[in-house]
Amino acid sequence: MQPSPERFAAPPETLDDDPPVGAIMTPRVVAITPDAPLRTALGLMASGKVRHLPVLDGSRCLGVLVETDLVEAVAVGGPGTVGPLARPVPMVSAGWRRSAAARAVLEGGVDAVLVTEDGRLIGILTATDLVTSLAVGAPEGAPR
Repeated sequence: MQPSPERFAAPPETLDDDPPVGAIMTPRVVAITPDAPLRTALGLMASGKVRHLPVLDGSRCLGVLVETDLVEAVAVGGPGTVGPLARPVPMVSAGWRRSAAARAVLEGGVDAVLVTEDGRLIGILTATDLVTSLAVGAPEGAPR
């Protein structure tokens, strides 16, 4: 599922304040395979200090495993592997603007989107990345 970037394009006068996704995404992606046990995913999230794991079957992305879904599955004895927990998420390209990607995050129902280039996963953009980019870009002395 990949929404059109034109639909979410920022007005030209705001482009300086609307950086491309490639400038604010997390390029280091920690991923997992669908047949991995839940405890392996939990350990990977803890050691990698991440809350989202793209679930990859070869080069095909099945979705993202979200920390809250994983914790709930471990607590209640959910499926034995991560595959059934993978949520579909929007895919965006590194050239998309922050505002368009933020809308894709909102519409996707998961607080992340995957960043792809030529069908290859090159990064992840999370709500934390979006908030950080806004905070870093805020003028010094702005009200908090």
